[in-house]
Amino acid sequence: MCESTVYDTKGTKLMDDVIHIKVYGERIEMVDILNQGMTVEGQIVELDLDKHSIFIEVDENGLIK
Repeated sequence: MCESTVYDTKGTKLMDDVIHIKVYGERIEMVDILNQGMTVEGQIVELDLDKHSIFIEVDENGLIK
């Protein structure tokens, strides 16, 4: 499977089973296998493809939706 889990840099899980990510400056939009979406303000700081993990440094604004 190609899904990934997204965490903030503190290790808090933001979203499971992510299959699509779009980056618009500091806005990151994610979609999971059930087509549920989440948007955060921040920047991707690490991709661990072996462990299917993505780490985002979330801005003060944090979660948008």
